[in-house]
Amino acid sequence: MDSYIKKWNDLILNCSFDNTYKMAWAKALVELSVTTNEHKEDIIIFDFNEIAKLFVKYYWNQTIHFNLIQGSNIKKPPEIISYIKELISLFFKRKQSLQPIRFEKMDFNTIGLSREYEITIKNTVKTLKQDVCWRFKNLNRETYDIYELDRNEGKVFLYKNDVLKIKQFSDILFTEINYRWTQMLEGFNYSPRISRKVRAIDDNNIKRASLKKFHHYLDLMFEDGNRKCFYCGENLLESEISVDHVIPWSYMFSDDLWNLVYCHKGENSKKSNRLPSEEDIARLEERNKQLLQRMQNNTKDYDQLQIAVEKDYVKKFWISFKG
Repeated sequence: MDSYIKKWNDLILNCSFDNTYKMAWAKALVELSVTTNEHKEDIIIFDFNEIAKLFVKYYWNQTIHFNLIQGSNIKKPPEIISYIKELISLFFKRKQSLQPIRFEKMDFNTIGLSREYEITIKNTVKTLKQDVCWRFKNLNRETYDIYELDRNEGKVFLYKNDVLKIKQFSDILFTEINYRWTQMLEGFNYSPRISRKVRAIDDNNIKRASLKKFHHYLDLMFEDGNRKCFYCGENLLESEISVDHVIPWSYMFSDDLWNLVYCHKGENSKKSNRLPSEEDIARLEERNKQLLQRMQNNTKDYDQLQIAVEKDYVKKFWISFKG
């Protein structure tokens, strides 16, 4: 392997961390190297503003869809995450909706948040200058000369040949970065399927499957054919029906019968990514026991529901996410 890329490998796979900044920094530099076309000069310059915009993109998508914890101190999240969460909150308030939207589809000018977005970028740049830009290069009391910095001006300088090497080995570097980022997130989060969530965000591939296939089983709870909302108990018209993940999909990243109920569309939207109450959890556990008795015991779905009931999945996942 090329000696320069070997340095990147060492830094990515062996760096110390108490948050995920270093992986976001590495990913941003690799992404900029892949997309830059400035090969006329011997030195390629990346501006901290460009890097900050990529930081906001990465953390916006991981936060708005999955609310992943990015640091070891739950009570005091990393500064950049706090900036981005505030921007997301302003976005939800302005749209009057909790429907998540990928960063790539955002237009902050159109929704009147361009000033707030620029403030987020400015604050992110400040943190990059103080912290991650120089820390990333340090490993085991040694500083790796993979780039030069001007922290005052907010510039990263790389030799053209080094940028070309990064571009050549970008697939390997992206894979290593996502692997290491996933490791970090698994240490900070109780959420399942971390690696799938990271890949889905990276691949622009957050797709939700249709839940209509579960209607057959959910209907077993309503012998008279009158479906009722799990949350308010009222009858549901066909036009009002929604299938909801009691423990939000953003936590589970899967569609499991033991976690699905009928509700009003408005209830689903209003609930969004909030964890359910203990009362709702208790009612879901009881529903699952009753549903299991009404299902035929010769299907894969029956087996999965039985395991969920026996292993107390509802309570265990709910408690782990509350922690």
